[in-house]
Parts: sequence; structure tokens; C-alpha cells
Amino acid sequence: MTQINSCTPSTTFTGTDCISPSRPDASMPEFTFPAFGPLPIPMTNDYLFRALLQKNNKVLKGLVCSLLHLAPEQLHSAEITNPIELGASVTDKTFILDIKILLNDQTVLNLEMQVINQHNWVERSLSYLCRDFDSLQSGESYQAIRPVLQIGILNFTLFPEQPEFYATYQFLNLYYSPNKSVAA
Repeated sequence: MTQINSCTPSTTFTGTDCISPSRPDASMPEFTFPAFGPLPIPMTNDYLFRALLQKNNKVLKGLVCSLLHLAPEQLHSAEITNPIELGASVTDKTFILDIKILLNDQTVLNLEMQVINQHNWVERSLSYLCRDFDSLQSGESYQAIRPVLQIGILNFTLFPEQPEFYATYQFLNLYYSPNKSVAA
């Protein structure tokens, strides 16, 4: 028999039961986990995505290691620094940045799931990245800036002319030549 956290398939639960079985809330919607087939609320749901990674650090570390090609022993700690209030409705959409993680007490990782292509992902992800890179307080040394990574889990093809399942992008220092236009 398969279990998801402490939820048994083919059983009806309120929205909080999977996260906190001892505190069911009558105001939460009920849903049923099927014994097989698709989940009625997919893992692309912001709440379930965040709740699973927030509640289970082993899953969080496993996902981070897989996405960053790290061996498990290279990741000593992964702490979500913008936790949600567990027990909120699984149907609410109230989050701005899905998950902000501090890796090994030094690197900031922004993890964002985007299901619908709003045709602004490049600008949006750069905005998330830059906000966290610019984290210095007045008077702090620039050497105190933490490295920041932005990972987007997208349910669409970002660049249709270059379809890829997994892609890595980075800032690039382009060689400037007086004979070549920078805008070219």
C-alpha cells in the first residue's frame, strides 16, 4: 500500500490532513487520494509543492542535489527561508516566490514552479535572482554577497526554437570590439 506523507490512498481527507493529520479543519475542502492514476490535486499546485518540500527535508535535499548535480554529501544543509503556513487551503494562490532555500549556510537558491506560460519568464526569473543577489545592508562589504541560483521548473517550453528538457543559463561576459556594435 502506497502512502503519501501520512495519507493513505483511496481515503478522503480535508486539505490539512496530509500535512497535519491531528488537526483537521472543517473549513478546508475535502479531497480523495486515488489508489492509482493521477492525483486530483497535482504536485504542480503551489501549496502541495511547497508543503512537501517544507515538511520533508530529505525530499528537498534530494531535489536540490538532482537539479544541481550534487552528491548528497556535498549538501550539508538546505533550509527554506520563506516557509508557508501549513494548513492553508490547497486551492489558494498567494505566493510570490515559491521557495527560497539557503544551501550550506551560504548559497541562496530560488526554486520556482511555473505551470502557465505568461511570456515573461526570462524577465521574472532575472528579477527574482537580482533581488536576492542585492541583499547587502548599508555599510556591508561587497564580499559578503552570497551566491544566488534561480531554478525554474516550467510546464512549458521556454524557447520553442530551442526545445530542451533541462537547460542551464548564466551571465556571460561578451567580448567588446570597437568594430562591433554591442547591440548586435
